[in-house]
Amino acid sequence: MESTWSPLLLSLRAAALAVLLLSPPAIAAALLLRGWHGQRRAVADLLLLSPLVLPPTVLGFLLLQLLGPQGPLGRPLQTIGISVVFSWSATVISAAVVAFPLMYRSTLASLEQLDPALEAVALGLGCSPVRAFWRVTLPLIRPGLLAGLSLSFARALGEFGTTMMLAGNIPGRTQTLPLAIYSAVENGSLPLAWQLTAVVLLLNGSCLALVELLSRSRSAPQAPRSPAADHAVDELWVPAEPISLSKTRSQPQLQVAIELRKGTFELALNWSSQAARRAVLGPSGSGKSLLLRCIAGLERPQSCRIQLGQRLLCDTDRGVWVAPQHRRIAMVFQQHALFPHLTVAANVAFGLDRLSREQRRTQVGQLLAAVGLQDQALQFAHQLSGGQCQRVALARALAVKPDLLLLDEPLSSQDSFRRRRLQQWMEDLQRSTGTPILLVTHDIDEAHRLSDELLVMESGRLLAQGPTRQLFAQPRQLAVAKLTGCKNLSPINWLSPQQCLASQWGLQIDEPRSPRHEQHHWVGLRANHLRLRPAGSTTTSHQLIVHSCSLVRVSRGALQVSAYVQIHAGATGIHVELRDWEWDELEGQRGALELVIDRSRILFLEA
Repeated sequence: MESTWSPLLLSLRAAALAVLLLSPPAIAAALLLRGWHGQRRAVADLLLLSPLVLPPTVLGFLLLQLLGPQGPLGRPLQTIGISVVFSWSATVISAAVVAFPLMYRSTLASLEQLDPALEAVALGLGCSPVRAFWRVTLPLIRPGLLAGLSLSFARALGEFGTTMMLAGNIPGRTQTLPLAIYSAVENGSLPLAWQLTAVVLLLNGSCLALVELLSRSRSAPQAPRSPAADHAVDELWVPAEPISLSKTRSQPQLQVAIELRKGTFELALNWSSQAARRAVLGPSGSGKSLLLRCIAGLERPQSCRIQLGQRLLCDTDRGVWVAPQHRRIAMVFQQHALFPHLTVAANVAFGLDRLSREQRRTQVGQLLAAVGLQDQALQFAHQLSGGQCQRVALARALAVKPDLLLLDEPLSSQDSFRRRRLQQWMEDLQRSTGTPILLVTHDIDEAHRLSDELLVMESGRLLAQGPTRQLFAQPRQLAVAKLTGCKNLSPINWLSPQQCLASQWGLQIDEPRSPRHEQHHWVGLRANHLRLRPAGSTTTSHQLIVHSCSLVRVSRGALQVSAYVQIHAGATGIHVELRDWEWDELEGQRGALELVIDRSRILFLEA
């Protein structure tokens, strides 16, 4: 029995200590390398995972050369009386080295599955990186860490070749279970070998069972809410009276000058704004979200100067860099990024640690009442509808009373029903709290509803900035007109300073309004500004251009009708948007139509 217990206890002690020693560096390496990419990441992975692929005897030989009496590490240890080779310490080191890759890889996989927006949100709520790790990252990757610990322990228990090379097979001193099995077989003691093998199989099987259990707990499906249930909840929701969470505040000026290069993409912006509600409009890939990350401090540009009111947040020329958790800038992401391990109330209270428990309870209660979610305070994110999750995310951001609220396409994942209601609610809540917002979106309707000032971006550059209504009504550039939804565009040929021809449509336009006609090479007509009428039914006036037209194509949607008409045979069709009832009024008269254009709404554009 002693021949069984001695290797067993020695193996358990060595494996436990090995796992204890390898875990901190493995977790640290995973945290560091998860942000690496390309060749640097490949080289690092090759080095850290090499113990998995190297033959154990080769790995043991390398450790022997490193820690032996004449090795670069062994020699200085010998001078202070520490001999590693053929000692119990060598058993622990061997087990730790071979098990390290499993712990590293399991931790890295868990971190890569973690939504990076969760940590970004925590920083924006005033949480330091260390506290964000303990309060957000660690709880969410805990199942992966425990699985890594189990696998590492199992691997350390089963280590043979490396231990044999570095620690030897000394009974009672370095002889672990695998070495004891080897000795038993070598000595012809098969019953003992079977007994030791059964112990190893039992231990390793327990470790693997634990890994499987943890894996199932991580991937356990959560009962999805049905769309019908989500709509029912949102239909019943009546927004509470707006609640003021702060005193009346003056709107701080936001000044942004950024130069950032990421691969082949370059973001170069220089603008300032003092509007309470700002929106950034642009196509996907234009750098809108990257701009928000720079303002929040989540990206560090090569050159930047960002100032909010009297606070300088970063200035590369002066060496100023305020960390994200100290900027007082909260951010709401597209997928809401609620902390899945916390309740609704705990999510909202996340950034309120500096308040007393009673103050936190009061403020959270007020916020949940404002967003109509008092009854869901103890629920988790997976138990809420999409609209409810977004309301919680906004309440959480407003709880810390930020100097600026960044909204990264917060409603793009919502259906049209929820989007309209949330847009109205966000508008009311912003006005009641006075919190300045910077909204990023590619939805022109959302930009128009939720902003007083609009910035239009494309390919990392600012194309235009100005009052939202003005930019929609009179964009000066062709690209801005396209991005703000103008669907009819044609190059123009100037026949005289007072007359031009839209060549694609064959439309002659008299008396243009702009004195700088030589700079305008395009003309735009917004589809919703045009009208179709039965031929001869429109009273002519100097303000209107009335032209007979023929119907080319009709596309009928749920709420509106898109009609395409020509004013000359062979010309490009002009898109006209009509409401259902307007189209129905033309029933029976669609063979003879006239296109009505309001001269004041014609857009003359620079290329």
